[in-house]
Amino acid sequence: MTEILPGTQIPSRNLVDTQADLYIDNFRKIMRSARLNSQYPDGRALAEHAGVFSSQVHRGLYKGLEIDERTGLPTYKEWTRAQTDITLAAKQIVSLGSRSAMVTKAAQHPDSAHSRNLARYDYYTEINGTQMAPLGSMNVVVRRVDRDRRLAHFHVVLDKLDASGVFVRYSIDLAQQGDAAVASVDGRDLASQSDNFHALIYQFTSLDAEFMFVKLASMAGLQVERVIKGTVGPFFLDWMQAPAGLEISPDGFVATFGLDMAAVDVEATRNNDPLAPATDEKTRATYAQVASKLGYRVFKDRKFVCPHAMVANVRAFAETRGTRNVVYGV
Repeated sequence: MTEILPGTQIPSRNLVDTQADLYIDNFRKIMRSARLNSQYPDGRALAEHAGVFSSQVHRGLYKGLEIDERTGLPTYKEWTRAQTDITLAAKQIVSLGSRSAMVTKAAQHPDSAHSRNLARYDYYTEINGTQMAPLGSMNVVVRRVDRDRRLAHFHVVLDKLDASGVFVRYSIDLAQQGDAAVASVDGRDLASQSDNFHALIYQFTSLDAEFMFVKLASMAGLQVERVIKGTVGPFFLDWMQAPAGLEISPDGFVATFGLDMAAVDVEATRNNDPLAPATDEKTRATYAQVASKLGYRVFKDRKFVCPHAMVANVRAFAETRGTRNVVYGV
C-alpha cells in the first residue's frame, strides 16, 4: 500500500443514494462477520461510526459517500466529518431549540430552513453518543516494574487511520531499562508516554511489524518482545482493481483483515498472507541475519469476508498463492 504525501490528491469515488446506503449496509455486515479480536482495530466501533454515513441517519444532509479507491474504505474526510458531528451532537441539539416548534414551522413552510433544521435536530439526536473509531490514539500501560533492575515492562496499543487509507492497530510488548525512552513510571506504576516515542511509532505505522520490531530494538535501553500489526482493509469492490486472480462478482466485495506479527515467542517464520508484498532476495537475507541476532520470528496471516457465493472463489485464490485462509461468508 503506497503512502500518500501531504497535499497529494487521493483517488476516490463518490457513491450516492442507494449505492452509498448499500455500501454502508455491507460494511456493517462485514464488521460483524469478521470476528476481530483485540489485535485488530475495534470492529464494533468502526461499524457504529460508519452507520452515521447512512442517508436514513443523516436524512439527506450530506450528498454521497467518498470512497478511497486504494482501499475501498471511506476517506479520512468522511470519518472526520462524522467524528466532528458526533462530538458536537449534544451542543447542536441544545442550540437548535424546541423540536415541536420546528415541526410546526416546517409543516407551514416545507421548503424553508425550518425543514432542514428539523432534519439536523433528528440527525444529531440519533448520533449523539455513537461510539467512534479512533482515528489516531496511543495508550501505554505498565505491565510490571522491577525497581531493583530499573526495568519497566509496557504494553503499547496504537490505533490509527493510516495515510495509506486502512485502519491499523499496533500492539507492542517491550521493556525499558533505565531512562524514559518509552514512558515514565510514577509511584503508582502509571505510565506517562514519551513524546519522542509517540512520534516514532506514528512515523512508521505504514510499515510492517518486522520493521517496527527492528527499529525499536535498535533503540538503547529497549528490549522488544512482540510487535503485532492488525489491519482493517483493503476492501475490494466490484469497480476496483483487485489483485490478479481475485475475481469480484457484480455488486460483490472481498474485505480483507491482515495480521502481521514479529515476536520472540513465534515458533517459526511463516507467511500465510496471499496479499503480502514480495521482498527481494537481498532484503530477505538482511532480515534473516537481523532476526537471528535479535531472536524473533515473523508470522503473517489474513482473513477474508465476502458474499457466500464468492467464498469458494476466494479460497481458491488463496490456494493459488500457497496459503490457506479463513474466509467468512455474509
